[in-house]
Amino acid sequence: MIKTTNLKETDQIQPLILRAYIAKKITAMMQEYQVDNLDDIGCFVILEKEEFACVPMNELEFVEVLEIGAESYLHGVRIIDESCGEDIYLPVEVVRC
Repeated sequence: MIKTTNLKETDQIQPLILRAYIAKKITAMMQEYQVDNLDDIGCFVILEKEEFACVPMNELEFVEVLEIGAESYLHGVRIIDESCGEDIYLPVEVVRC
């Protein structure tokens, strides 16, 4: 599991296309909410497949399949309190016929 609360922490995210997507989203959120630290409004959590069981689906506000380049991720948001949430990404395999 990788939990990022600022742009510097995105350096450890793989693959690079997901890192770039999340960095862009972090920058936009920090500008929108006018904060210097993402921790003030939430964080991003990237899970490996075997770690997904630690986040029950009923805790997520929504779940969607997010396609970034050739990769697909299960994306959801867990609300922590009224002003804070976590974006959660799980790599998924999509069978294309």
